[in-house]
Amino acid sequence: VYRVHWLHAKALKDRWEEEHLLVWHEMNWTCNFFMHKAEEWIWLGALTKDKVGHLAYAARQCKMYQCLCQDAMDAFNKAR
Repeated sequence: VYRVHWLHAKALKDRWEEEHLLVWHEMNWTCNFFMHKAEEWIWLGALTKDKVGHLAYAARQCKMYQCLCQDAMDAFNKAR
């Protein structure tokens, strides 16, 4: 009975270690996604230099994704 309990506890510990690793990677992926989207909007804004409204929209979208990235990093650093 002791061995079965030990094996069950070890399997549970291993699952939590794997989950911890996955969550850590997902936090990084989230920040990378937001930065990628911000860079994408910078690129799209550069394509529409002559259209002020389009440039303003691209700048706003870029800033939004940068803020999302910063907010995510702040929240993730608190959680770590």
